[in-house]
Amino acid sequence: MRGAVGQAVVYGVVKADAYGHGAPAVALELERLGIDGLAVARATELEELRRVGYSGRLLLLGGPESAEDLGRAIRWTATPVLTRLGQLAAWSAWLRRSGVGAGPALEVVVEVDTGMSRSGLDLSDWPEALDDLRAAPEFRFAGLMSHLAESEQVESSFTGEQERRFAAAAALLDPSERRSVPAHLANSSAALRRASARWTAVRVGGALYGLDLATLVDGSAGAGLRPVMSVKAPIVDMRHVPAGAGVGYRRTWRAPEPARIALVRVGYGDGFSSGFGGGEVLVREERCPIVGQVSMDSLTVDVTRVPTAAIGDECVLLGEQREQRIGVGELAGRAGIAAYEVWCGLNLRLPRLVIGHRDGESAAKGPVRGSSRGGTRRGSAPSSR
Repeated sequence: MRGAVGQAVVYGVVKADAYGHGAPAVALELERLGIDGLAVARATELEELRRVGYSGRLLLLGGPESAEDLGRAIRWTATPVLTRLGQLAAWSAWLRRSGVGAGPALEVVVEVDTGMSRSGLDLSDWPEALDDLRAAPEFRFAGLMSHLAESEQVESSFTGEQERRFAAAAALLDPSERRSVPAHLANSSAALRRASARWTAVRVGGALYGLDLATLVDGSAGAGLRPVMSVKAPIVDMRHVPAGAGVGYRRTWRAPEPARIALVRVGYGDGFSSGFGGGEVLVREERCPIVGQVSMDSLTVDVTRVPTAAIGDECVLLGEQREQRIGVGELAGRAGIAAYEVWCGLNLRLPRLVIGHRDGESAAKGPVRGSSRGGTRRGSAPSSR
């Protein structure tokens, strides 16, 4: 990512438990790698990162929605994002009532809405908000940002329009602010592909975890990213079924010929959605179909084409076995959901194994809260590799 964005400040987005990868371990690894700062969506996410030892800059993207949230941002030394006109006055009043305003000025980043119509100041309100921010001694203007709506669509003309609107907003900054205040519009896709959108900072989420959304949307050439997460579990049972035998609830799949059916203890109760049923998994470097309905705690796989498959063999639900790969886009496409939703849906009932960044040795077993190393693998009995 540094190679792609040059001198721009890089904020790593670790909201929603680092897109399901385990925010504490990811945050500490990104800090070790020299990330400039991290961003979360909820005030409750700030405490977790500080308590595990992350000491760098923290950006609260969602903005405080209550006095309690603002208090959390101050307590955990985070920079809140202002998204509505009137918030600044409310925050100022709370600071005066609480006595916190007597401390150092609170850094504030302002989000403007350049066309996503989701959050951020209306551009017509931006001049007033900027004047208010400059005039308030209890605050320090620390950033200008916006969100792109179609950055993964490489040929989107609307992205260009958002860039022009953001440039118009940035033009109101004085020379000193232009030198000192980070401006960030680009997310992962724009950071990788649109130099005009990078400004002085970028916010990178999916790309940090190995996903280039543009390759899923329009088949654009990939950016050479490798997925961080794998989901693996062993085969725990094996049975032979005759032709015509039904498998799973409601017997929705019937064996067209004698078959060998493997049982894997991962199901929709772990976040492996029933919508992934009918897809494939990897067993001994072969793609084998998931047959029958995905259950709450398990799924069944037809391994007839792998006669050597046995109890204890590794089954890859997401990830690689040598040259074969099950990608997050494949699962997302089958279920009709966003790729990020696949990651975020995998829950903590799946034990996690963090793989060391240098030697590939196991760094921690079980939930990765507080671990500081490597990427994350998930599965019902993770490999100790």
